[in-house]
Amino acid sequence: MKMIVAFVRPSLAERIVRVIELAGLYHLSLSGVRGIVHPNEAIVRADLAPDGEADVRLEAYCEDARVEQIMAVIREVGRIGDFPVGVVFVVPVDRHEALGPSAAATDLSKTGESS
Repeated sequence: MKMIVAFVRPSLAERIVRVIELAGLYHLSLSGVRGIVHPNEAIVRADLAPDGEADVRLEAYCEDARVEQIMAVIREVGRIGDFPVGVVFVVPVDRHEALGPSAAATDLSKTGESS
């Protein structure tokens, strides 16, 4: 299982979510974030955030086999001109756990789903 984390402009977030949902992926969350993501650098600088709308952090969870499909959708919808408008990370999920009285952990590293 993988977690896809994308930082995008608010004007793109709704379109990306709509297309991802049409692709059949519903494990999504959105949150507003402040800062500047430099696609070619390894840092996010909150102190350099421009005034105005916050960027959107989109998190999506999917099986390993669906990562390239979801990434292609995000790339296609998120492409505007020649300038970078966001950044996307793919993070392995080794374990997930439901919360509640009868919840049990699922260790994906032992099932071969994680990479």
